[in-house]
Amino acid sequence: MKYYKELLKYFKPYKWIFLAVSVMVIFSVLLGLTPPWITRYIIDNIIVAKKVNLLGPAVLIMIFLSLLQGIFDFFNRYLMEFMGQNIIHDLRTALYRHLNSLSFSFYDKSELGDIMSRLTADADSLKSFLGFGSISIFSNLMTLLGILIIMFIWNFKLTLIFLIILPLIVHAMNKYAKDVRPVFAKARKNLGSLTSGLRNKILGIEVIKIFGQENREIEEFRELNQDYFNLNVQGSKITALWMPYIDFIVGVGITAVIWIGGLEVINNNVSLGTLIGLLAYMRMIVRPVRQTGMMVSLATRADAAINRMFTVLDTEMNIKEKENAIPLEGIKGKINFENVNFTYKEGEQVLSNINLAINAGETVALVGPSGAGKSTLVQLIPRFYDLEQGRVLIDNKDVRDLQINSLRSQIGILMQDIYFFNASIAENIAYGKPEASISEIVEAAHIAQIDDFIQSLPEGYGSLVGERGVKLSGGQKQRIALARILLTDPGILIMDEPTSNVDVETEIKINKALNNVTIGRTTLIIAHRLWSIENADKIIVIDEGKIVETGTHRELLNKENGLYRKMYEVIKRDEKGAGEKDEGRI
Repeated sequence: MKYYKELLKYFKPYKWIFLAVSVMVIFSVLLGLTPPWITRYIIDNIIVAKKVNLLGPAVLIMIFLSLLQGIFDFFNRYLMEFMGQNIIHDLRTALYRHLNSLSFSFYDKSELGDIMSRLTADADSLKSFLGFGSISIFSNLMTLLGILIIMFIWNFKLTLIFLIILPLIVHAMNKYAKDVRPVFAKARKNLGSLTSGLRNKILGIEVIKIFGQENREIEEFRELNQDYFNLNVQGSKITALWMPYIDFIVGVGITAVIWIGGLEVINNNVSLGTLIGLLAYMRMIVRPVRQTGMMVSLATRADAAINRMFTVLDTEMNIKEKENAIPLEGIKGKINFENVNFTYKEGEQVLSNINLAINAGETVALVGPSGAGKSTLVQLIPRFYDLEQGRVLIDNKDVRDLQINSLRSQIGILMQDIYFFNASIAENIAYGKPEASISEIVEAAHIAQIDDFIQSLPEGYGSLVGERGVKLSGGQKQRIALARILLTDPGILIMDEPTSNVDVETEIKINKALNNVTIGRTTLIIAHRLWSIENADKIIVIDEGKIVETGTHRELLNKENGLYRKMYEVIKRDEKGAGEKDEGRI
C-alpha cells in the first residue's frame, strides 16, 4: 500500500476525466436500478389492474432507460480506458527515464528480463485495473448500496432475511483475497524470471547449439514455465473454489426470501410486484458480488505490479549530478587519479590507493592479469561508478562536479563487446550524433578504415546490421564502432582490447585506423596485443587493484623480476613456439 500515494500523482493530470466518469457512473447505476422498480409498478398497477393501454408506454420507458444507460456505460468505459492508457503511458515513460538514470551498479545486480517484465507485463496488469477494474469496483459498490436502500424501503423484513447471508459473503471475499494475493504476487515475480531466462537462452542460442545443450536448456525453460503455470493454476483454483461458494450462499438467501415472501403474498401482506421486484434486485446482487471477486483478482495483480514498478522508481540514483554542475568544454584531456579506492560491494576491494597522472594527448596502455581492475579503472573516468575515496580529475576538474552528459560526450569508448542496434549502418555510426550529415558519416568511416567495405554492400550505408550487429564480422564491428566514436570527436579515447579475436589482415586495418584516431587525443588502451604496448607513451601495470609498475616499454623491460618483464617473456616464448607474432598477448 505504501506506493499508492505515489501512484495518485499520475492521476492528477486526468482528475477532471475521473470526476466526469464518476458522475456518469452514478447516473448509470441509477438507471440500472430502474428495471425492477418499473417491473414492480407494471405488475401491481398495470397487469393486476388489467390496464392494457399503459403496458406499451411502460415497456417503451424501460427500453429508453436501458438505451440511456448503455450510452453512459460507453462513455464510462471509453474515458476510463483513455485515462488508464495515459497513466500507464506516463508511468512507463517515467520508469524508462529512471532506468536510464541509474548507474551500472544497478544493472550489475539486476536481470534484464525482470526489468523488461516490469515495463511490459506489470504495466499491462496495472492498466487493466485502472481502465476496467477501478470503475467496476466503484459501480458495483454504488449498485450494492442502491439495491439495499430500495429493498429496505420496500420491505424491511424480507431484506433482513436476505442479509443474514451477508457475513458469509464478506467472510468468503476476505478469505479469497487473503489466499489469492500472495499467489499472484509470486506469479508476477516468476514471470520476470521466465522472461529473463528466455532472453538469456535466445541470446545464447549459438553457444547452446555449439555444445549440444538444447535438451538441457529446454528442460530448464520447461521448469521455469511450469512454475509460472502452477502459480496461475493455483490462483484459478482459489477463484474456482470461492466464486461458486458465494453463488451458493446468494442462492440460499434468495430461496429463503421466495419461501417467506411467497407466504406473505398469499396472505396479502406483500404485493406480488414487490416480491418479484425484490427477487430481481437480489439476483442483481449476484453480478456485482461476482465481479467484485474478479476485481479482487485484478486488484491483487495490480498491487503486485505497482510494488514491482515503484520499487524500481524508488531505487536511488547512485550517480547524481550536482545542482551547480558545470559543463566540460574545450577539453585538453589531462587525467588524474588521486588516492582512488573503489569496491563494487562491501568487503571486495577492486582498486586500492590509485595515484596516476596522464598528460593531455598521451597514449597510455593498461596491462595486468585478468581481473586486476583495468576495466574498472577506465570506467571511473566517464563516471559510470562513483568512488568511495579519492578523486578523478579531467583538466583539473573533479568528474563529480561536471554535467554528466557533457562529461561523457567528451569521452569515446570502444569496448570488446560492441552493441549495435537493429538499424542501418549510417544510423549506428550516427548514434552519438543523430544530426550528422551523410558526408560526416562517410568521413568518419573512411578514417576508421571501413568505408570501402560499406560502399561494397548493395545498400551501402543504408544496409541493416541485424540484431546486435549479427550480420557483421568482429573486425567490421570494431571499425564501425570506431567510426561511431570518431563522429562525436571526443577529447579522450578509451579502448578495451580493440584488436582481440580478429585475423591478421583485419588487425592491420584496425591498427591503421587507431593510428589515425589517437592523434591529438588522450588515449587509454587496455592492452593485450604487443603493438599497442610497445608504441604507448606510458605503460601502467596493475595487479590486484594496485599500480605496481609505471614506465615505457623499454624502461619496464629493464626491470629485473618486474611483473611486466615476466609477462612479456612468457609471451615471447609463446610467440617463438607458435611462430606467429599476431598471437602475442599480455
